[in-house]
Amino acid sequence: MNAKEVLGALSFKFDGNWERLYEVLKNKERITDDEIKNFCSKITTNYIYLTSKEYPRFLVNEISCPPIVLYYKGDINLLCERDKNRYIGIVGSRNATEYGKKSVRDIVKGLPKDMVVVSGLARGIDKEAHESALDYGLKTIAVLGCGIDYIYPAENVALYKRIIDEGGLILSEYPCSVKPNPENFVFRNRIIASLSEFLLIGEAYDRSGSSTTVNYALQGGKTIGCIPYPRSSKSLCNKLIRDGAVLIENASDVLLEMGRKN
Repeated sequence: MNAKEVLGALSFKFDGNWERLYEVLKNKERITDDEIKNFCSKITTNYIYLTSKEYPRFLVNEISCPPIVLYYKGDINLLCERDKNRYIGIVGSRNATEYGKKSVRDIVKGLPKDMVVVSGLARGIDKEAHESALDYGLKTIAVLGCGIDYIYPAENVALYKRIIDEGGLILSEYPCSVKPNPENFVFRNRIIASLSEFLLIGEAYDRSGSSTTVNYALQGGKTIGCIPYPRSSKSLCNKLIRDGAVLIENASDVLLEMGRKN
C-alpha cells in the first residue's frame, strides 16, 4: 500500500467527510488491507491528494481546511497553471433571471481567452457561467458539492460532459456517487473561492448561499465584484456593493480590477 491508496481508501470509507478524515489522520487510525482493496476495485476516477506533487500549494496556503483528496475528470493541468491563466469565479442564484444570465454571458463574452471561469455547476448563474465560457472559447472548472460521478442537477448531464470534452475540469472532494447535501455545497465553496483570483457575484439575494463563497473569498484576500440590480429587488449584490464590493457592468470592469488592459 502507499499514501495515495491509503488516503483514497479513507476518503472512500467516509464519503469524503473532511472532519472525519482529519480526525482519523490526526489519531493515526489504521485502515485495513481489505478496505484498501475494496476502494481500489471500485474507484474509477483519477485523484490527487494533499501531499502529492500535483496538488497545488495555494489550496494549502489559502484554505484552513484544504481538501485532503480531490477527485477529478478532465484536464488537471488547469488546477496548476496560475502562471499561464487567470481565474475568475462566477457564482449566483439558482433561480436566475434573464437579466442575470444575460449579464453574465455578456461579461464572459468580453473576457480574453486565457481566462478560466470557475463555478459550481448549479442551475442558474453557475450554469450560465460554464456554458458561456465554453461558447466563447474559454476553459472552465466546475467544483461539485457531491460525488465526482453524481451529476447534480441531472439536467446538467450534457454540460458536465461538455466541460470534460472541451478541455475543462470537474473537481470534487467527494468520491464516486456521494449524494449532495446542503452542508457539502456550502463547504465546497471554499474551493471555488480559493481557485478564483477575482469573484463575481452574477445575481444573488438575501440569505443566498453565494454569501458563503464571498466570505471565503474575503478571508483569502480576494476582490469581490457584483452586477448591480434594481433597488427594490432585495439584492445581495447591491448590499455587497454598498459594503465595498466593486460594481461590475462589463468585462472591462473585471479586467481593470484584475490588472488587465485587455
